[in-house]
Amino acid sequence: MASPAPVFSRVERVTLNGLAYEGLKSALLSGRLEPGAVLTLRQLADELGTSMMPVREAVSRLAAENALAVLPNRGIVVPQLDSAAAADIWDLRITLEGDASARAARHATTADIEQMTTLCREVEVAGRASDLHGALERNNAFQFAVYQAARSPVLLRLIEVLRMQSVPHCSAAVRVMLAERPAYFAQSWSNHAALIEAIAAHDAEAAQGIKQRDLEQFRAFVESVRSRQP
Repeated sequence: MASPAPVFSRVERVTLNGLAYEGLKSALLSGRLEPGAVLTLRQLADELGTSMMPVREAVSRLAAENALAVLPNRGIVVPQLDSAAAADIWDLRITLEGDASARAARHATTADIEQMTTLCREVEVAGRASDLHGALERNNAFQFAVYQAARSPVLLRLIEVLRMQSVPHCSAAVRVMLAERPAYFAQSWSNHAALIEAIAAHDAEAAQGIKQRDLEQFRAFVESVRSRQP
């Protein structure tokens, strides 16, 4: 009777694929991969410290989620968004992230709120230091601390996919905000603090309204920056 085939190499491969996917996802959500920059599998593999196979599979997965695109010459790029696609993504983000914030107000624990508060401060520190990617990374961590507190894995995943498509296109606006619009950054940080307060008070309606207004304001700012670009 034949002995069962070993499974250890398969588990290792899945782990590497997952790590490559998480690494690229993090780069998208922190704005380190911006629209227009063409990369290769070799570059990405070198950056992630792995072979090309896990990166190739991670890129295929992200391409299926419309977060990356593979060019005919096998280059990899963050796809451009036309105005209709961008509007659709913003509308969905406002609806879903508002709903997640309301759910967080119903379900957040004391530990969740403490984590949000810590991350909110870290966003402000990075922003005041004009650290673009640091601010985006800490802001991403703050936002997902809120959405994870909603206790809805399905909703969390939908938000994640939409943000992977959207955040890279916001990097230019955040760069302008940190360099030229300190008042707007202060307002954004104030919105975050108000959101935490509403969640801590278990006020779902207030949390939803604050999040949706914050996103609507940021959407208008991103579009104003984009309109002045050549």
